[in-house]
Amino acid sequence: MTTPPGETQHAAVNQGGHGAINAIGDGSILAKSTPRDSVESEFYARVRQGVYPHMTPVVPTSYTAQQVRELQPQLTAQEKASLDDKTHVFFQNMAQGDVKKLDVKVGNKTSSRRELHEQHGMSSAAAAWKEMKLSVVDWATRSSDRGFRVVGGDDAPDNRLKAGRESMETLRNFSDDPHVWDQLIGKMEEIKNAAQQSDLGFIASSVFSVQGTHDGNQVVDAKLIDFAHVIDAGHPLTQITDVTAGPAATAQESPQSAVDLKDKYRDRFLSGMDNLIEAANTVRTEKAGRDNVAGAALMRGEGAAQAVVTSRSTKPVAVANSSTEQATRRL
Repeated sequence: MTTPPGETQHAAVNQGGHGAINAIGDGSILAKSTPRDSVESEFYARVRQGVYPHMTPVVPTSYTAQQVRELQPQLTAQEKASLDDKTHVFFQNMAQGDVKKLDVKVGNKTSSRRELHEQHGMSSAAAAWKEMKLSVVDWATRSSDRGFRVVGGDDAPDNRLKAGRESMETLRNFSDDPHVWDQLIGKMEEIKNAAQQSDLGFIASSVFSVQGTHDGNQVVDAKLIDFAHVIDAGHPLTQITDVTAGPAATAQESPQSAVDLKDKYRDRFLSGMDNLIEAANTVRTEKAGRDNVAGAALMRGEGAAQAVVTSRSTKPVAVANSSTEQATRRL
């Protein structure tokens, strides 16, 4: 897989969460190392198949390996042969061009012992340990009370704990243009509405935003990424075992258990999106207020300058009138 001149891996790494990510060919498509039997790979496949039509506009466009070969004819025969759906997922690179990036993980809890055990086959002990570690991160970064946290981006600190704690500062630095925030807020609302209509649970998914220019055009976009822990209770992305019933039982045998898990994290995700949208609106209001203050100051400055010009222009006239009066008296 080749990376075109001028393309940076930094742009790719910031889009799609954990795992090796590389730009392909002209850089418009990313390849992420993800096995075919993973939740994320299956989720993207279902979106392509129209299983979740509400999600199609709000997630990066994904492709099969064959579609990538057709879309990237400049790849060598060896590079084309190396593309494999069994080992990678392929999706749109949102971070092309001269753009700033922002990655915000949504939810006040970004892990679930049950989901790790039931969807990913982790042992109960390993799942509990991972949940405990991530719960500490949620608390330390204030995700647990804020409902979201910044995990990456051009303005974000490299340290993820610090990035999470400074989430609002990073949001404020992303753009000073209220019109950019208007567009981003609209995109965030679309993501929330799509998730609500699709009846899915999302754990540790992120809103990935970009703003800047690409090929001379203004770019403002936000999409939902990171689908390693999506929960579909009606049609499980993998065979989910019921913790309470034992490893032999599947979600089909205990549908209410899967529904409860999905509903729990669906509500957490939607609440987190509400909080993120509210935070974005706060930043937008601040930027608009700053523009209004600057505009008022400019108007005051222009008014003062005009007053000085007017004052200066009237002084010679006043002198001339005084001279005329003196001449009249002498006559």
